[in-house]
Amino acid sequence: MPLPAARPRLALPPAPAAIRRRLAGRARGLLAFALACAVSPLADAQGSLLHEFIPPDPTEDVSLATTTLDGGLPAAIRTPSGLATAPDPQRPPGEQQQVYSNVGADASPDASYEPDRDTRRPNVERYDDPFSPATAPFKRLQAYDAVRADYSLVVRDRTMKPIKGDSVVSAGDEAFYGDIAVDLVPNEPVRIPTVGPDTRLVRMHVNPPTPVDLLRDGADNWFVRGATSARVRLVVQLAIPRATFGSDFAGVTWSDLEPYRTPQEASHEAAFKRVAQAIGVSTAMRPRAAVQKMVEYFRSFAPSDEPPKEHGDIYLDLALSRKGVCRHRAFAFLVTALHLGIPTRMVVNEAHAWVEVFDGSLWHRIDLGGAALNMDQEIDPSRPPHIPPPDPYSWPEQRDSGQDLAERTRAEQAAQQPSGPAGAGSSGAAAPPPSAPPASTPTSEPAERAAERTEVTVTAMDKDVRRGFPLHLQGQVTSDGAPCGHARVDVILTGSAAPQGVTIGSLSTDERGRYDGAVSIRGDIALGDYDLTVATPGDVRCKAGRSTDTPP
Repeated sequence: MPLPAARPRLALPPAPAAIRRRLAGRARGLLAFALACAVSPLADAQGSLLHEFIPPDPTEDVSLATTTLDGGLPAAIRTPSGLATAPDPQRPPGEQQQVYSNVGADASPDASYEPDRDTRRPNVERYDDPFSPATAPFKRLQAYDAVRADYSLVVRDRTMKPIKGDSVVSAGDEAFYGDIAVDLVPNEPVRIPTVGPDTRLVRMHVNPPTPVDLLRDGADNWFVRGATSARVRLVVQLAIPRATFGSDFAGVTWSDLEPYRTPQEASHEAAFKRVAQAIGVSTAMRPRAAVQKMVEYFRSFAPSDEPPKEHGDIYLDLALSRKGVCRHRAFAFLVTALHLGIPTRMVVNEAHAWVEVFDGSLWHRIDLGGAALNMDQEIDPSRPPHIPPPDPYSWPEQRDSGQDLAERTRAEQAAQQPSGPAGAGSSGAAAPPPSAPPASTPTSEPAERAAERTEVTVTAMDKDVRRGFPLHLQGQVTSDGAPCGHARVDVILTGSAAPQGVTIGSLSTDERGRYDGAVSIRGDIALGDYDLTVATPGDVRCKAGRSTDTPP
């Protein structure tokens, strides 16, 4: 009986029409892979290739299913937003990749922010997102925590402290990958983005290999510093408490926050009192209630083609007019909260602005809305969009959040993808915007029908396989013809030495349900005959499926 069409098999001797795969060993004979199906040119019918044994990378963490090719990063991480696949750490900085440098006044460690009165809503903002899961538009690039007499914003403590790369991903954390190209300037810190306040560095790979130090200032801005001039690529794994992205401000008292209080400009006091009265906040209420009222107030702002009424004070102009987009709301919130005694930062990047507030234990990211209409971004479909926890604060009916902007951008780009059979650059169906975590998304009747049968296909596999080296595979996961996007697929070997099957690695599908990546054949895999299976555990949209399953 012939093998199913999508079932690569490792066997000796290979079938006459099969393609041979060999894995060299030191003490035993050769392991041959027989692929009993026609695949793409990656698996053409060339003769078998012999190689001397190369031992596995000693740095590979065998407790993980697989690592990147250098053994330094897990090849994939499971996150609440889906499976994120590690960037290839061996690849040099790409020509199309945005490069972070010291060019521009806002890139300097001494950068400041000047508020403005242009309250019109931006139409399009250009944006770069180096993270997976994709954090757009919340890349944390510039943070400010102090207000000068002229209302310009700065960092209060610019002292640089080293960032150690020995953290771990703990319970309650979210993990991210970062892929950041940087132009190093000898002995000068270069600003780089991160995913949120109190982010921790788990691992880092620099390509080309270059000694660098990561640093952070008092507002938790990140910088990289090297001794030579070079363009390098930083591939990092990061960890951050998930509660940062959506949780209630703790029930602390004003005395609990007193150690974090900083002196404010006396010349701003009269303006602050007018704004505090308009909002209805004071130290007579608990800090948590004050934060709640301020969020509600500044989220009620609206963009306007007419500038705000002038009071001779830009803070008063913006706060009392309730006009403005993201940066105006965040600025006015910052001034108000700092005078009230709540530790606060304003965070900005090229597309959006928001605030962070500290309750003595955790920094909370709070989006006040006012996002642009559109975002010009090259979206990598292999990166799942970050899905934060539920927002603890309410939105007005006409909400314009950063999350809405990200989902709108992804939906527009997905709609522009050509339809048709799955192939290079095409998709059988456009992926819907990820407006909520999959577990909380109601399942419609079409989705239920689509989940009745999941098919996993292998369309390509390397022609040469060696223990201790990567095995490159391509394929697709569909459910009754609809793509299973951002789903995990496991690569499994089953044979006499592993009758229950051993998972040698995992990949993730993109928005079109396609997977394309490499897993490592570990050095501790016993030599022998194996069947290779690609399987998905499924999710709420697609049931579990295996490449060895044949349609009923």
